[in-house]
Amino acid sequence: MADSSTMTGADVVAALLVERGVEIIFCITGAGNLALVDAIGRNTKIKFVFSHHEQAAVMEAQGYSRVSGKVGVALVTTGGGTINSLSGILSAYLDSVPVLILSGNESSFHCENMQEFRAYGVQGFDSKTVAEPITKSASRILSATEITAKFNEAWESASTDRMGPVLVDLPMDLQRKMTSSSEQIVISAAESKNTKPDQPESNIKLITECAKRLSKANRPLLYFGNGVRGESALARARELVEKYQIPFCLSWSALDLFEDAHPLNMGRIGIYGDRASNIILQKSDFILCVGTRLAIPQIGYDRDDFARMADRWIVDVDPIELSKFAKHQWNPICQSSETFLDQVLKELVELPKSDSLSLWLLNAQEIWQKLPRSEQIGAAVGSAHEVHSFDVINFLNSVLHEDAIVATDVGAGLLTGHYALAAKGTQRIFTSQGLGEMGFGLPGAIGAHFADPKRQLICLNTDGAIMFNLQELQLVKHHKIPMKLFIFNNDGYTMIKISQQNLFDARVSGSDINSGISFPLFSDLAKTFGFEYCLIDNISSFESALRPALESPEAVLIEIKMSPDQKYLPRLATSKLADGTLVSPPLEDLDPMISIESLRDLLGYQPHANSYKSRGLPYEQRQN
Repeated sequence: MADSSTMTGADVVAALLVERGVEIIFCITGAGNLALVDAIGRNTKIKFVFSHHEQAAVMEAQGYSRVSGKVGVALVTTGGGTINSLSGILSAYLDSVPVLILSGNESSFHCENMQEFRAYGVQGFDSKTVAEPITKSASRILSATEITAKFNEAWESASTDRMGPVLVDLPMDLQRKMTSSSEQIVISAAESKNTKPDQPESNIKLITECAKRLSKANRPLLYFGNGVRGESALARARELVEKYQIPFCLSWSALDLFEDAHPLNMGRIGIYGDRASNIILQKSDFILCVGTRLAIPQIGYDRDDFARMADRWIVDVDPIELSKFAKHQWNPICQSSETFLDQVLKELVELPKSDSLSLWLLNAQEIWQKLPRSEQIGAAVGSAHEVHSFDVINFLNSVLHEDAIVATDVGAGLLTGHYALAAKGTQRIFTSQGLGEMGFGLPGAIGAHFADPKRQLICLNTDGAIMFNLQELQLVKHHKIPMKLFIFNNDGYTMIKISQQNLFDARVSGSDINSGISFPLFSDLAKTFGFEYCLIDNISSFESALRPALESPEAVLIEIKMSPDQKYLPRLATSKLADGTLVSPPLEDLDPMISIESLRDLLGYQPHANSYKSRGLPYEQRQN
């Protein structure tokens, strides 16, 4: 914005995007953003990727951000265009993904005078107010002179502290209004960086105390989440685990931060987690959770039972997230992962190591040897000739490139992919975790491709989820993206059907073809959108058919014909007792359950009362 010549408001936005290093924008052209599209389109430093639905455009911007580490940008039009984008915006908000959504709107006169009108004109509404609860900031520009101010403020909000989506609404008349850099009322982007406040004294004391307790712990466990993804924070996390030989676990959103084969990596905790990981967690006497909000899928249904034998610490940059732990026996620290880990490392230099660490690490590794991941899924497999989603994931582990990108969708792709994918090298594995909406996988993968087109691209999808953004297959065809699109076909919404059968005396509705929902022939779909097609329907021809499909330079739709009754195991299952009472076992007691004696031996203490109840066994308090 150094040039003082007169330009349109849309040209100001284009210049600001270039100044911020934006190279890709996901967009749908509409009446409300025409001037913005024209101004950006005239700038050779930015490339448009034109989507077929605003929801998908924002999800594509997410995928781009997740792989590039940059702020993703989506440009949508007014009215239905902005409303369509809300699912993508909320998904980015819950997963803390920095995305800038630029939206057009009616003229500034109409926007200023909406009052109580449902709509002043046509295709206009108060998008700012609607977006505010699901963005870090939502603003509307009402004067051409404040474009730079509002843009830079939004950009800083998206990309600092706990990151997330922001929306900037620019009315049509202001897109065309003439202005100049001298009229802009804000400092440049380079000067508008937020100044970090000094650490409060209370935080320094808490971190010092945390380091002391960590050094004294006999069975410490570290738990890292997506908040450790930044380069500096990850380097410090790696230094902490490797210098002090402390075992660690990873959340699903962070499973690619360390290689799966790292000797200190104890797997994935959660209700669909590793049995060994959950037992190690419940055996620990100190747990430090960094950069994770500890959602229900991670901690189970009883927050107090998570790491119940441990001194529990959690570090999060968001004080609101930490408020969940205020009434529980936790030690919360509001701090960025990078700053926290940096200070902990400095504190530990002066502290002695526990003599028990090597024995604890050996014990944790022995638990993994007794409960390897591959042996925990046996009851989910079904008949010997059927292909199941675990077959696919295990094969992919042996053939995926070390820098592959894997985007998953809800259902089989998520539950088997995020359970069994063994991260290696610089692989990036992601999905929409917080919202868990069907339809994210395909646009997420497309956006990831534009962040790094040279990397192998895999999308693990399902017959149900693919239908929610089916139109984006044309984008793959148009841009000749060599995506390998897996469709796990189990004839419907298997997870929903299983829940219906368990809860409603085997009655199902809207979850398979016999209860009202059907899906297309995916071979026809592949032909329509110009994909090569590969069908996997028998275990005997599995690898011989799949290998050439993965090696093809073209986009390939790979249909995996699964059993509609495949289970997703292991998992934390609620039991229904003879009297109708529902009992949830603790996190270490996954289905299919092992014997109570084996569980006791692995834990080293008497199992939880609900573990006995779930098995129909009497519980008697014993001295451990």
